[in-house]
Amino acid sequence: MIETEPPVQAENDENDWDGQGEAPDRSAMDIIRLAHRAVDKFPDLTKRYQKFIGAGAVLSSAVIVLATIAINKRLKDGDSIDKILAEITPEEIESAGKRSKWKPAKKEANKGERPQH
Repeated sequence: MIETEPPVQAENDENDWDGQGEAPDRSAMDIIRLAHRAVDKFPDLTKRYQKFIGAGAVLSSAVIVLATIAINKRLKDGDSIDKILAEITPEEIESAGKRSKWKPAKKEANKGERPQH
């Protein structure tokens, strides 16, 4: 039997959406929360994507969209939520909107050797 990770749990599913329009489904809200957790790890990234509205600063939705793209790419590759949060980088988040697929850094163990077929 294959064990799967429990989904990221919503704190309050009934009242989470206070925006206009149709509320995102539960899985979308889970990914958005995960994106916020990933972005919160990087204060410099957060500062670059801040908007100032009146006397307060808010985080631009653009960085959250990029983070959700980066996270979804990794989820599709089979990475766990814990692994994603531990390994994701600001560069990966910012480049997530580009067409090329993110690839992890190559290990230097086989440096200089010819690939085996």
